[in-house]
Amino acid sequence: AFPSSTPSIHLETPRFRTVMTQTEITATCVVHSAYDAKVSWLLDGKDPTSRTPVNQASSTTQSISSNLTLPSSQWKTLNTITCRAEHRCFNSTEKTSNVKG
Repeated sequence: AFPSSTPSIHLETPRFRTVMTQTEITATCVVHSAYDAKVSWLLDGKDPTSRTPVNQASSTTQSISSNLTLPSSQWKTLNTITCRAEHRCFNSTEKTSNVKG
């Protein structure tokens, strides 16, 4: 049986210098969970448009990695980004990072 523990979430956002010098910005979310959780992103508390590319890869059964890539022009207008992990066996868990320059 799997433990019914809440997953831990590690959210990596780029440095300010990267945002100012690159045309595309990528944030990475790593979810450590015993379950194959669904990872989703929120931009300023809202679901991003379907055009926003999100890559989710299950590297192991214990860790799921998801990358969110945005044009730097869009990134610069954001206040927060949130990575959320959902699975029917635990309450949805999220981590928010303040990205306002």
